[in-house]
Amino acid sequence: MPRKPDPTRKPELLGRILEHLAGRTLATVSFRTLAEALGVSTYVFVYHFGNRSQLVDEIVRAIVARQDALLAVDPVDLDEPAWLQFIETAWTEVSTPYNLQLMRLEYEAAMLEMIDGDAGGIARSAVSRWQAFTKDWCIARGLDADVADVESRLFTDTIYGLQYDALATGDTERVTAAFRLHVRAFAARVRATAAAAV
Repeated sequence: MPRKPDPTRKPELLGRILEHLAGRTLATVSFRTLAEALGVSTYVFVYHFGNRSQLVDEIVRAIVARQDALLAVDPVDLDEPAWLQFIETAWTEVSTPYNLQLMRLEYEAAMLEMIDGDAGGIARSAVSRWQAFTKDWCIARGLDADVADVESRLFTDTIYGLQYDALATGDTERVTAAFRLHVRAFAARVRATAAAAV
């Protein structure tokens, strides 16, 4: 009788794979290179992930899922001070050196999805999840849905650009100062726009 699979093994492997990839690219992923790096047999990866494509999909899902807990918060429940605190906490979390490396892998995955024509790709959906989250907050603050759509895109896309800056330059202190200015300006603009609409 075959052994029952260990349900903790696959998540444990994914965690080790992400740590291994922190200084590498998705292009380097193969069962052989991972087996050598992690000291396990290639059979283990075939058993848990199927083929290379499925493995890469699981890696990208794990990268994007690191933000699930943040996005589980209902933005409608956040007043402006709570929103500012939430975004500051989120920035602190995603701006650690390790998470910036995961962001780099997310960017790489999104570019590969674009090349493959995968419009609904896992990595590409991360941006739209944050845009929808921010749009919900804007609407709850009193913005018209069309205005909230533009504001949420501007806010989110600027944050992604700042993360790219932090990753590319390593100057997280100056990037964080720009982030804080951006967040305060956004909140003030949302407040003013909502007040003008009354």
